[in-house]
Amino acid sequence: MRIEVEFWGLVGLLITFMGFVFGVAKMFFAQLEKRQIEQFSSLDASLREFTTNLNTLEREFLEFKADLPIHYVRREDYVRGQTVIEAKLDAVYNKLELVQQHRLAGGKNG
Repeated sequence: MRIEVEFWGLVGLLITFMGFVFGVAKMFFAQLEKRQIEQFSSLDASLREFTTNLNTLEREFLEFKADLPIHYVRREDYVRGQTVIEAKLDAVYNKLELVQQHRLAGGKNG
């Protein structure tokens, strides 16, 4: 059994096969481009959401920094305030001690 194919028939068959391969490749690259576009859109949406969240976080941080001096006292300021209060308490204690000594001495004016 022999199959005979003419040259132009073979060329036609080859051109048809090449057209089919070209069509499949074109469809493959179209799908690949579609997926890339979807991925870039998703990435762009994620980037926009991240930027929005970052701006919100930065705004909240700046508000926190503005409210910080109102709600909190620095350690040095607290120590300074406590020192003043303790000095005043010591002065009151000394005056009370003088009053007690004056009463013990008989209440005489000096």
